[in-house]
Amino acid sequence: MKKFIGFLGLLLILASGPIIAGETTDLETALQKKKLLVLEGMKLSDETEVEFLPVYNAYQKDLIKSARTMSAIIVDFSKNYNALTNVKAQELLAKWLDEQQSKLNLKKEYVAKFEKVMSKKELMRYYQIENKLESIVDNELRKAIPLAK
Repeated sequence: MKKFIGFLGLLLILASGPIIAGETTDLETALQKKKLLVLEGMKLSDETEVEFLPVYNAYQKDLIKSARTMSAIIVDFSKNYNALTNVKAQELLAKWLDEQQSKLNLKKEYVAKFEKVMSKKELMRYYQIENKLESIVDNELRKAIPLAK
């Protein structure tokens, strides 16, 4: 449980965004590192990269909104962990499933936007890279969040 609370704290810091204008935050640093990893993996032409980045940046902002929603669900779970009722469990599960669906809808929505600036093969490669990075984060969450009692 201590590991869970510690990881939850880190997750909340990362999802909270800048506190002071102009201050570099852990979130900004993480997003910059992610962008570099994505661009390295994509190997786009200079022209395609210029067109790709505005769409990518907008998508990342929307993904952060999703992460904040998921963080709120995790915080709610942690607050109720020791006294979780069936009613609260049902509510949390419904919120989690709704957020999973929203995230899937977001991914589908951005396919059309990315298709305007890159080839289908490049788009597939990008979504594969995003999926791999998302899997790393999800795996850490799986390790840190205990099963309901």
